[in-house]
Amino acid sequence: MTQHLETTRLTLRPWRESDADALFRYARDPDVGPRAGWAAHESVEESRRVIREVLAMPESYAIVLKRRAGDLPVGAIALMFGAASDLARSSREAELGYWVGRPLWGQGIVPEAAAALLEHAFSDLRLDAVWASYYEGNEQSRRVQEKLGFVPDRIIESLPRPLLGDAARTHVNVLSRERWTRMGHAHRGLIDEQQAEKRDIVESLSLVALVRSGGQTGADRGALDAAREMGVALCGWCPAGGLAEDCPEAPGLIGPYPELRETPSAGYIQRTAWNVRDSHATLIVSPGGLEPKSGTEATADFARAYGRPVLVIEGAGEVSRAREWLEGIGRELTLNVAGPRASKAPGVYEITRGIVRELLS
Repeated sequence: MTQHLETTRLTLRPWRESDADALFRYARDPDVGPRAGWAAHESVEESRRVIREVLAMPESYAIVLKRRAGDLPVGAIALMFGAASDLARSSREAELGYWVGRPLWGQGIVPEAAAALLEHAFSDLRLDAVWASYYEGNEQSRRVQEKLGFVPDRIIESLPRPLLGDAARTHVNVLSRERWTRMGHAHRGLIDEQQAEKRDIVESLSLVALVRSGGQTGADRGALDAAREMGVALCGWCPAGGLAEDCPEAPGLIGPYPELRETPSAGYIQRTAWNVRDSHATLIVSPGGLEPKSGTEATADFARAYGRPVLVIEGAGEVSRAREWLEGIGRELTLNVAGPRASKAPGVYEITRGIVRELLS
């Protein structure tokens, strides 16, 4: 029976069908699944089926970050036995498989999770060996396995990948219980040291490195002023001539906000699209929700068209939700902030300015 395993930052726990939404969030990324031999998920229902039919097997774990609310998975790790493995040769051997969502790459999540699972494999399950592999060119996975102590065994020139309908040159590595035992505390100490160093680097990164907005009165202006007050760089596309509701003539916004750049068009649609395009994510502050056929609704439409994350919030009571959303995307983000102009939503300037200040603090 799959148990809970704990590390400094992580909980490894059994998968639940209620994890389907969280799984789909990361498994739909076309850069994630193929590295592990499976195709990107196309729906939440597919993710739910995978949980039932694949991830519910023994010794299969959801990777959960302790610092995040909600107990939601950010990746998966498992020991595979028998027919589930391409590599294990006996019941006393297993194959290690793992992946983590792209926003978590480079943070040492997989080595930390794998070290805990390997300790469980050799100390609790008393396995003789654990196998692992990586496809040609997957340098991230190669480095993970090297750090954990795996050594090369062979190269399979064309290993079938049934879920992708192809085959790939595959490097096969192995870690014996004897080698794991010899490495002992020195190895685990090195892993802990590496994870501590990575944790320090990650924690030193700001959540938002650059605030982008179009400079219109209201939400746009509140975001730019908050960034300036907090010492965070700001930028944005504005209409030709720097036009805004309160700046009808050139140079318009360029005077008070020289960081902005003008689009070829004097209208608002192009700058709305370009600000979404050139950001990692878009936060829309819109008391009362999105107004149909408005510029704010166009912002959300452009975010979906460009495949950029977008979140709509109505006020300061949702700052925690916005922060958690951003943390799920990554660090050092360029954040586009949008919302209604002041004439349509009196008070939205102050609301947005306060929200962005909190997110940058």
